[in-house]
Amino acid sequence: MALATALAVNLSLNAAWSWMFFVARSPRAGLAGALLLNASNVHLIRRAARSDLHAAAALLPYAAWSWFASALNARIAHLNPRP
Repeated sequence: MALATALAVNLSLNAAWSWMFFVARSPRAGLAGALLLNASNVHLIRRAARSDLHAAAALLPYAAWSWFASALNARIAHLNPRP
């Protein structure tokens, strides 16, 4: 997968998470999307590192924030079980 494609997939997953969590109001779907986004972040960083280590390093805070947001999402899903 080309770097541009990996970035496009990552951006799409980021937008999908926002839609699932906020618009669909589904913390469980949001958590699934967040986990896919985290996997995409790892892939994107690895892909970027092949061509530019500085670009890969610049993505690390985004990945850290994504993992933190996933933890928050998981807690919200846990505290709000389905009726």
